[in-house]
Amino acid sequence: MKKDHLYFIGAVVAAFLLLIAGAWTSPTFSEEQSYIEAIVMLGALLFVFSVVVVVAAMGFHSFALFMALFLAMAVSLYGVEAGVMVVVMTYLVWGLVFAIELLLYHNGVESAVRWFRERYTFRAFSREYKVFYPMIWGFWFLFEYIPHRFTGESIARFDPRDLYERMRSELRP
Repeated sequence: MKKDHLYFIGAVVAAFLLLIAGAWTSPTFSEEQSYIEAIVMLGALLFVFSVVVVVAAMGFHSFALFMALFLAMAVSLYGVEAGVMVVVMTYLVWGLVFAIELLLYHNGVESAVRWFRERYTFRAFSREYKVFYPMIWGFWFLFEYIPHRFTGESIARFDPRDLYERMRSELRP
């Protein structure tokens, strides 16, 4: 394990231990309750962070079971609004990852080609391409078109249909 990972794990454990010590030594019940709520919120924050890491590492198609479990827990603990927030945030986060990787592929970055080959068949890619199509255009606009307008540098012609066809030849059926 890398040293950075150990520092992160140490910081998380230290935060939990400090909160537990605060709850243990609090003089009033309301103070103790506040510490316990902080422990629960820190745990929920770490869980959400781990969901983002799992999505980025495994890919969306492998994430379906994990997402269903997370969604069920969020709805049961915090209500339907939390479930809607989970779905929207997952769409935005995974759409961000997918759209940026596709833009990197569009610009000929070899790591993006490897990323798609490792995670997708053409059928799975096609499904996510259709789902995240608006985000692909949005991120192209933000990362390619707007900087082009300010700097005047030339940009490659962006044709999502051409990207789709190039991906068809890159990915296995």
